[in-house]
Amino acid sequence: MRATYRDIIEVDKKRQLVDLDYARTVCAEPGFYLFDEEFRSVLGLSPELTCLETRDFRFAHEAGVYHRETDSIYFTSNYSAGNPIKLYRVHCESYEVEELDYSGVIQANGACQHKGNILYCAQGDLTHPSSLMEVNPVTGETKTLINNFFGREFSSINDVVVHHETGDIWFTDPTYGFEQGFKKEPVLPNQVYRFSPETGELCVVADQFDMCNGLCFNHDYTKMYVTDTGAVKMDKEKGIFTHNPKNPSVIYEYDVVDSKRLFNKRVFAFCDDGIPDGIKCDIHGNVYSGCGHGIHVWNAAGALIGKIITGEVCANFCFSASGMWIFSEFHLFFCSLATRGALVNVECY
Repeated sequence: MRATYRDIIEVDKKRQLVDLDYARTVCAEPGFYLFDEEFRSVLGLSPELTCLETRDFRFAHEAGVYHRETDSIYFTSNYSAGNPIKLYRVHCESYEVEELDYSGVIQANGACQHKGNILYCAQGDLTHPSSLMEVNPVTGETKTLINNFFGREFSSINDVVVHHETGDIWFTDPTYGFEQGFKKEPVLPNQVYRFSPETGELCVVADQFDMCNGLCFNHDYTKMYVTDTGAVKMDKEKGIFTHNPKNPSVIYEYDVVDSKRLFNKRVFAFCDDGIPDGIKCDIHGNVYSGCGHGIHVWNAAGALIGKIITGEVCANFCFSASGMWIFSEFHLFFCSLATRGALVNVECY
């Protein structure tokens, strides 16, 4: 039986600033939490959060890409020691979840749409370099677009977006593969790159991260948002990720100049619960990120306006024409909202 949540809970912002118990418990149950009246325009009159699928392992973790021809959302599982990452798709009408297998897509994490195909961040392993792998979901054909920076292997490419006006591909390359023990010692810093498939141009566009992770453009490609999730690192003695609240759990905002460079780095928002992992914008400039127990939503000025709480870590999510698909580790959710993702008109029609 599928669980559906419809409650909209208004958060007393002033009370939470002076009442620790209230602040720590107000978002305890799944549902929609209103921190500002602006959030009502996101939710509409009758939002719904529905758990579509539950499994006994972290099958719903990353990526999240809509593909028109198959009318499906493509996503990836989480990595666990000895168990390679799996690829899945869920059909947007039947909600049927299917496991996939594509040659060369090794330890996939993030993904995006590229020329009607799926572009996966293949983190690689001890014998295969990290790469961007393009997959035709209909034929299963795969192609490597890039797998090194002038002879130096990428660490473990994590997330990727396409600038649909220029065709350039932007991606992050943190060291999570090494942290988790399936990649070699890094030979590059944590950086953001821009790659032109047409010309072969490859540039570093941002650095100075503890652990760069998710990235996205706003609706008109004038801003880029990059998350730094340095607060979560692998404890190699215990073999688990641990959270250090003194380390970065932040979203940075940049100006995109001439569609090629990033300037004026500044803090956009700090995540109060967990870390901001996957990140997307809607058509109104609001910014969404998968965080500790759900999706957090900020307006374009960086003020928290609402949360969609699933009760579990949400590494990533994506928009389709019908709503939002949320990857909450052991659970896959669908959320109907009034707003639309910034790229829905480009990628879903």
